[in-house]
Amino acid sequence: MRELPGSSHSNQREQLETTSWFAVVRAYLECSKRYTQMLEHFDLTIAQYDVLRAIETLEGNAVPKAIADRLVVSRANITGLLRRLEERGLVKLRPHSQDARSIVCTLTRRGRSLTDKAHAAAERFVRAQLEPFDNQSLADVEALMRQMHRHLQTLDPKALAAPGPGHNELDRRANV
Repeated sequence: MRELPGSSHSNQREQLETTSWFAVVRAYLECSKRYTQMLEHFDLTIAQYDVLRAIETLEGNAVPKAIADRLVVSRANITGLLRRLEERGLVKLRPHSQDARSIVCTLTRRGRSLTDKAHAAAERFVRAQLEPFDNQSLADVEALMRQMHRHLQTLDPKALAAPGPGHNELDRRANV
């Protein structure tokens, strides 16, 4: 059954869509802000910490392409981060033994120590952030966010920005 535009059910749905979306965005922004503040204690950005953790996890296979693939970013972004981390004495970059065009990244002793301390703090941060929620709530949030992520991957933002048939399809799906 199609809802009439302007009906109370339609208005309620629109209001829930807006308030739910803002709740997700606000929670993400607050989490990101506080996570950033926590990492500032170690003089790291989120991107730098992520690169250090990727190098640690990849061990001897930490080449820029593997790091970029693991973090789902471009290789160009990784290269600049690696150079800055090398300048700070946190990583060592050496030529790849089998591919002269590539480099292998390893943590220095200082880099490993800093990564270990930041990782312990990150684990404390996540535990403290999620402490108020029981296991079922955490499972529900995870399931909903995975569902949202999969759905977002199906959307075409450019098509949604342009007036036309795409909007009618969304309206039809929302009111079925």
